[in-house]
Amino acid sequence: MASLTELSFNWLGFISAMISNISFTYRSIYSKKAMTDMDSTNLYAYISIIALVFCLPPAIILEGPQLLKYGFNDAIAKVGLTKFLSDLFWVGMFYHLYNQLATNTLERVAPLTHAVGNVLKRVFVIGFSIVVFGNKISTQTAIGTSIAIAGVAIYSLIKAKIEEEKRNPKPKAA
Repeated sequence: MASLTELSFNWLGFISAMISNISFTYRSIYSKKAMTDMDSTNLYAYISIIALVFCLPPAIILEGPQLLKYGFNDAIAKVGLTKFLSDLFWVGMFYHLYNQLATNTLERVAPLTHAVGNVLKRVFVIGFSIVVFGNKISTQTAIGTSIAIAGVAIYSLIKAKIEEEKRNPKPKAA
């Protein structure tokens, strides 16, 4: 709802984002279950290797020829080889660190809390783009963002209440 009125909105992108959200949730659930046998760093290493094995062949087949023909040459012509390689390195490094942090965080929290944090992160990105880049928001975007923030707040309050009840159980009536 928050991004429906964006100029760059399209249904393929939206559906892809929803599939990504569902995949992220399942990855978190199954990763959390796998953490009984290994720590988050080893788990992240295994997930990365498996992702490479599954994603590299289709990427090479579907995008490789166009990337080699246009992508690299155009990017290098625009910014130079040194900046291109430097930017490629730093983007990869920060993406790796982000995913490592996410996996380490998952080790310390429940999968649902992790998913809620992911939603909150997206809300933060929308808010950041409004403040830093001066992006205008529509009423619909504001409502969608508010719903997401309210959902995270309600979840946090309920979770805190449940945790408090676990720490201080009420005596049972006789």
